[in-house]
Amino acid sequence: MEEALFSAAHHGQIQHLIEILESGDVAADACDAEMTTPLMLACLEDHIDCAEILLQCGAFVDSRRSTGSTALFLASQCGHYDVVETLLQYGACIDAQNQTGGTPLFAAAQMGNVDIVELLCTNGANVHLSLKDWTTPMFVAAQNGHLEVVRALERHLADVNCRRVDGVSPLWIASQMGHEDIVTELCSMGAQIDKPRNTDGVTPLFKAASKGHVQVVTSLLKYFPNTGVLKCGYSALHATAQYGHLAVAEALLEFGVKPELKDKDGQTAAEVASSHNFEELASLLTSH
Repeated sequence: MEEALFSAAHHGQIQHLIEILESGDVAADACDAEMTTPLMLACLEDHIDCAEILLQCGAFVDSRRSTGSTALFLASQCGHYDVVETLLQYGACIDAQNQTGGTPLFAAAQMGNVDIVELLCTNGANVHLSLKDWTTPMFVAAQNGHLEVVRALERHLADVNCRRVDGVSPLWIASQMGHEDIVTELCSMGAQIDKPRNTDGVTPLFKAASKGHVQVVTSLLKYFPNTGVLKCGYSALHATAQYGHLAVAEALLEFGVKPELKDKDGQTAAEVASSHNFEELASLLTSH
């Protein structure tokens, strides 16, 4: 009978679900080996009518899977707005964290579900709760390029300068990923332009330059970042030269970066470019 209950919830067979529950042979709170409940399955598949029937029949709204995730987490992750709203009405714990520290807000931010992010924040979700490595909803939204989520979180006072345990910030990760619109937004919100990664001192500009994200580099330069040699022993121009990003080198030179700058090995960017057979880039750097 439990198998039939799970199947009815999963496939949205509400009449069959009611018949099973009314038989009294199985509890609404039944769970499988992974601690998944019929309510979770209904929420995953956006079967709001089934979810409501299960809740009315005593399903515990905050039951957790073996991963620690709740029905609210799953619905938020899947973008099921009406289900999320219903679960909140039934008193779901809005900040329940799973085993990695993820909350329903984190799941919604990660997937770009801005309407659910707004709903959760309006209902009091904690925007500062993070994964065990200190990754916040703001960070993951910036990482995945979800501009409207970044804006929504900022409206609800999320920290744009939060840093993961390795020191990486939302601006840093957005720069690495090439999300120019996110970079521009974060800078306008007051993101600290030169916050580096802990291990090597690499900054957002350096990372964007090494990846060849010329639009990101151009946006960052408007906020006058450090263009000199960093803790790692290299400058953004040297990183550009190593990977042969001609357009990025042009943007850095136009900004005023000195091509004669030497890295920890005593090499100029032109010498670095030449050693990697980027002769056109080496010529550009030599001519300045």
